[in-house]
Amino acid sequence: MKYFTGLLLILVTLIWMPSCESNKRANNYNNKALVDDSGMLFLKNGTEASLATVKASGLAISNSRNQQVIQFAKAMIDDHTLLADNLRKLEIDNFVTSNDTINANHQQVITALAQKKAADFDRAYMELIVNQHEQEIALFKTAALNKNPNLSDFAHKSMPSLQAHLDSAKMIVMAIK
Repeated sequence: MKYFTGLLLILVTLIWMPSCESNKRANNYNNKALVDDSGMLFLKNGTEASLATVKASGLAISNSRNQQVIQFAKAMIDDHTLLADNLRKLEIDNFVTSNDTINANHQQVITALAQKKAADFDRAYMELIVNQHEQEIALFKTAALNKNPNLSDFAHKSMPSLQAHLDSAKMIVMAIK
């Protein structure tokens, strides 16, 4: 009887122990994305735009001679690398799979940008950043209305930084004209 009671106690303990563990996120056994189509589009386009900004800003560091543009480009690399990382984290948390690449249109713009030098490069880079940030802000405003609270919170929190980038970029454009 003692043997049976001890065995039963061990069995109950083994069954009970895993249920006490804390999991930070629930299992998603069907691997279905936890965001709607607009959320998936936001994650994909937001990540892609940040990667394009980082790549263009890398060119600015090597092609520009304007210290204001170079300093701005360094800030863009830091901020948009962090933004892309946070978007990737959101993708993982919401079971969204994507390939983090730059689309053909952005690649074409970056290739054309790489051909420019000096003041022409500075103007083209800064105009690209202004256009890119205007599009990103529109994308983030739409995402702020998303039903997924993680996406909408992230979009709300990210917009002031994007707006600051846009405002700074516009000031630099005015200074270099």
